[in-house]
Amino acid sequence: MKTRKNIIMIIAASALFALPSCSDFMDLKPTTEYLKEQVFEDAATTQSLINTIYDYVIDAAREHTTNGLTDDAYFTHNKGQIAVNEATCSASDLQWYGRGDCPFNWSQTYKGIYYANLVLENIDKVPEKAGFDLKQMKGETRFLRAYMYTNLVRGIGGVPIVDKTVSDYTKTEEMQIARSSIGDCLDFILKDLDEAIASLPATAPLGRATKWAAVSLKARICLHIASPLYADRIINKLDVNQYHGDREALYRKALEAAKEVIDSKAFKLIDCNAPTVAEIADKYHKITTTNNNELIFTKQFASSKITNQVNKQHGPNGYHNWSGTTPTQDFVMHFEMEDGSLNNTLTKVGDHQVGNPYNGREPRFYACIGYDGSVWGRKRAADGYALDPTPLGNLQCGTYELNDGTDVTVNLPNGEKVKFKGIYGCDTRQGPIEDWNGSWTSYYEKKMIDTSIDAANYPQLCPYPYIRLAEMYLIAAEACTELNQLDEAAAFLDVLRARTGRPDTKATLNIRKKSFDQAAMREFLRHERRTELFMEDSRYYDIRRWMIGEECGNKTLCGMIVFARLKNGKTAKRPYIYNESTWDYHYYVRDLSFREKRKWDNKMYFAPIKRDEINRNTKLVQNPGQD
Repeated sequence: MKTRKNIIMIIAASALFALPSCSDFMDLKPTTEYLKEQVFEDAATTQSLINTIYDYVIDAAREHTTNGLTDDAYFTHNKGQIAVNEATCSASDLQWYGRGDCPFNWSQTYKGIYYANLVLENIDKVPEKAGFDLKQMKGETRFLRAYMYTNLVRGIGGVPIVDKTVSDYTKTEEMQIARSSIGDCLDFILKDLDEAIASLPATAPLGRATKWAAVSLKARICLHIASPLYADRIINKLDVNQYHGDREALYRKALEAAKEVIDSKAFKLIDCNAPTVAEIADKYHKITTTNNNELIFTKQFASSKITNQVNKQHGPNGYHNWSGTTPTQDFVMHFEMEDGSLNNTLTKVGDHQVGNPYNGREPRFYACIGYDGSVWGRKRAADGYALDPTPLGNLQCGTYELNDGTDVTVNLPNGEKVKFKGIYGCDTRQGPIEDWNGSWTSYYEKKMIDTSIDAANYPQLCPYPYIRLAEMYLIAAEACTELNQLDEAAAFLDVLRARTGRPDTKATLNIRKKSFDQAAMREFLRHERRTELFMEDSRYYDIRRWMIGEECGNKTLCGMIVFARLKNGKTAKRPYIYNESTWDYHYYVRDLSFREKRKWDNKMYFAPIKRDEINRNTKLVQNPGQD
C-alpha cells in the first residue's frame, strides 16, 4: 500500500480539473487534512474522485486479459501469461498477475478500495449542490467497492476486509490485517450491494452504476461462491478459501437476483433472428460492439484519454494490427454446428481434412472468429489491398499455390514438408506485412472488434460489457440446474438460444444423444456459457469455480495450418482471392507447445499474493503452493 503523502497527491490530482484554478490550488498550504477538506467541501470535486474509482474496476478491453489464461485463447506476445499457463509464477514472481491489466491485482485494487473508503467516510459532510445526488453518489461508491472486492475474491480467495482508511501508515500495527473468510467477504460484498441497490436509480448515464448493475453483481457473486471450488476440502485446503455456509441457499439467492433483473424488463435480449446465418451473425456481433438494451453495466470509451484499442491490439497483422489475444483451435471447434450437433474433428495435433471445416457453423461462430477466407469488414490499406483487393478484406491465414508465386514451404505436424510455388497470406507470420505480429493459431478474435474502423490509426468506441443480460439468463439456468430444477433451467437457456435461431435445449440434447438429466444439463449449460461469454472475462473464473482446471489447463495449445493447392486443370496468378472452386484447401491441427507448454497445477485455483505484501503484513497467509 502507498504512503499517505502519495495517496493525497493522487486525490488532489484527480480533483484538480474541477477546481477554479490549478495554480490557486497548488499555492495552498500542502497539509494533508486541508487537501482532504478541499476534495470534500464540494459535491463536484467529490464526484470527480468517485469517477476515478471507476478506473479501478478493470475491464477486458485490453491487449492481454484473463482470456489468454484459458483454453479459449492464446496471447501472442507473452507479457507474463506463459508463466501463468505453465504454472511457474509464484509469490516472488507474479508475472502477469502483477500487471495492471489483472482485474484482481492486489495493490491496484486496494488503492481503489482506499478511495472508496475515503469517499464513504466523508460524503455525509459534503454540502448539497444542484445537479448532484449525494445518496446516489454513495450508492455508486458502495457498488464500486463491492465490485473490486468481488474481483479480489474471485481471483485470490478470502482477502482482508478493509472498510476504513488507515489513519497513520507509519504505524505498523495498522497494517496488520488478516485475510477474512470467503463467507465473511461474501457477507461484506452483499451488504454493500444491498445498500447500493437502495440508493441507486434504475437508470443512469452510460457507464455509471445503477440499481440493476448492483442486483446483477449480487447474482454473479452468489453463483460464484456457491460453486464446487468453495465446497471442496481436498484440493482447496485453506480455511479462508472455503465456504462453510448453505450452498443451496446461495444458488437460490443467485437465481432470485438474476430473475429480478430479467423480470424487471429494464433490459432486453437483442433478437438476432434474420433470414440468413450471415445476417444473424452480424446482429449478434453488434451486441458487444454497440450500446444497446442488453448491456447492464459497461465501460465507455468516448474520451480521448480513455480509449478502446482492442481493434488494433487483437486485429490481423495484414491490417497493421497486433493479433494480441487469438482463439485456440480447441475453442474454434467448441462451437456447435447449425443443427445443434457438435463437430469433434480437427481437435488433436495432426488431425487434418481437405475442404472448409468452418461451413455450417452456428451464427455465433461467424460473429466471434476470424478465420482463413472469412470477411473481416474493412478494405485494407494500400499495401494490403495490393495483396487482397476484396472490398471488405478476406483474411489470408494460409499459404496458397499460384502460378506466378515464389518457392514456399509448409511444415506439417508429422515433419513432412510440402513445397510449391505460391505466397504466404498477408495475415500470417510468414506474410509481407508485419509478420512478427501474425497469429500463431491462424485465427483472430472478432467478437469485441468494430471491424469497420481503421484500427492501425484510430481506436474504436465500442463499450466494454462488464455485465449484460445474457449472463443473467446463464446464471439463472445454472442455479436451476444445480437445484435440479431442470425444466426451468432449460427454459432460461431456450430464450437465450432462440435469439440466434438455435434449437431448444431438449431438442439439442437429443441431437447430441444426451439424456435430459442433471449431469447432461450441467455439461450443456457450461458449454453454452463458454460460447456466449467468450472474451468477456468469464472463462478464467469458470474453470476455477467448477474445478475443471485439470481438464482445461492441461490441453495442448493448438492452432491451424492452412494451405491451398490448385485443383487439376486450374491456374491462378496474384492477387490471391479465396475461392473453393479454384483451390483445394488443406487443414492440419498444429501443436503450439513450443510457444507455451501449458500445464495445470492445483495451486492455480487461487492466484498468489505478492511476497512483499506477506512480508509487510505478517497476518497474511499465502495461498497453498504459491510460496
